[in-house]
Amino acid sequence: MTLLEEIQTLAVDSSTDVAALLRKCKLLAARLQTVELEQWVTHEANGYPDDVPVPEYRTWSVQLKGHFAGPFGSAINNAPIPFAVLPAEVRKKYEGYECRQSIASIEGLMGKNKNGVLSVVTGDMALFLGNKVYRGYNCIQAWGEFGTMALIEVVNSVRNRVLDFAIEIWKLDPKAGELGPQQSAIGAKRMTQIFNTTVYGGSANLVGSAESSNVNFHIGVRDMESLRKVLAANAVQDSDIQDLQAALSSDPAPSSPSQYGPKVTAWIAAMMSKAASGGWAIGLGAAGTLLASAIAKYYGLPTS
Repeated sequence: MTLLEEIQTLAVDSSTDVAALLRKCKLLAARLQTVELEQWVTHEANGYPDDVPVPEYRTWSVQLKGHFAGPFGSAINNAPIPFAVLPAEVRKKYEGYECRQSIASIEGLMGKNKNGVLSVVTGDMALFLGNKVYRGYNCIQAWGEFGTMALIEVVNSVRNRVLDFAIEIWKLDPKAGELGPQQSAIGAKRMTQIFNTTVYGGSANLVGSAESSNVNFHIGVRDMESLRKVLAANAVQDSDIQDLQAALSSDPAPSSPSQYGPKVTAWIAAMMSKAASGGWAIGLGAAGTLLASAIAKYYGLPTS
């Protein structure tokens, strides 16, 4: 049985430990010399550092709750805390909670949890809330909650993405990843395209040698995090994304896609130059389509 076939067999077996499956994938990534797969597997196996965007399947909303003390010994316990009372930046953290734990930690939590609910630490939120939530009642404890189904979906998503990637590679080269002098028939750009399509999600990914593609992804207006995720999924380096963020913050908002500010325009030109020279693993036509649509969506402008 080849390594690809082993991975497929383990991926379809729901009783397989996903952490063990990822170790097989790390071996495959090393043999195929696929940096994107190796980085993804490393983050899933070890957890996502704070400076690395998490994939979309690792984000969800949590329910905030708290205990409140009132006059004459009265109390309100396990009461919901509305997001509206929180500052925008704090609210965003819980509306789009990011699960950064390793797959092994997630599987461990799923095995230990019996009531179907997990808690999120909220630091000193209780002190900040004070009596802002319920009139006459002071918040003495606050926490976040979400159901274990969210963790089950993370594990299933990782398993399914591994299976999809292994199948697509196997279709093109059944012996890919095997030891020996033979080289895989799959080129680096094609490998990157398959990884982005199967792991980061279908039509949002344009990486590869294609000269044009249909673009279908969601980027909220002025939502840098969603823009970051789309660009990262299409092999844009973190340093380039940081440069774009600085340019977007500096330039005035345009009224049309043809009137971007000087810094954003310069950034787009630099990225197109990278695509043309092979410094960015994406075809020139696909690069133009991706950047035009992504930045227009960020500004809330129409896309063609």
